[in-house]
Amino acid sequence: MFRFRLDIAGEVQFDRGIARFSDGVADYRPIWKVIADDFYETEKKQFKSEGAEGGPYAWQFLSEKYALWKEVHFPGTRILERTGDLERSLTKAGDPNGVLIQERKTLTLGSKIPYAIYHQSIEPRKKLPRRPEIMLTEGFKRKTMHHFHQYMVQVANGCGFRVGRTESASAESFRRAMRVGLGGYRW
Repeated sequence: MFRFRLDIAGEVQFDRGIARFSDGVADYRPIWKVIADDFYETEKKQFKSEGAEGGPYAWQFLSEKYALWKEVHFPGTRILERTGDLERSLTKAGDPNGVLIQERKTLTLGSKIPYAIYHQSIEPRKKLPRRPEIMLTEGFKRKTMHHFHQYMVQVANGCGFRVGRTESASAESFRRAMRVGLGGYRW
């Protein structure tokens, strides 16, 4: 079985499986861009809502002292926003501080901003409260699984598992797909 697991700084936020059919798929890159785009949209909502989008609680308010300092030096900025670098790294494809690595069976998304991991981490803390930038919503998880299912149907159709085809035509398409590998099948 193919497991799709999202581990955010040591916290498993998503762990779902797809039945054995997916074991033969060699390359998921055709769907990574769609999933990355959904991730960026989810993150935009997370930052705009100051954490409320991703879970049952919003990010903890700034201390009164820091909020006053920040209003003087960075007026009008939200929680986890000073320069906007962190937010851009998690919401814009191609941002120099963003991480987007698309491999055959792995998609890695994140931020190169050094302090991002501190806000995300579930480790005990003494100073700042936890304000996780990445908290995947149920909507994101459902859309991700929908994309995987659509891709699996596309692969299956390309291999000959289509309604309305004769048994021999389906079998020949499947044999051809198996010779080149499911992920390498061109449809």
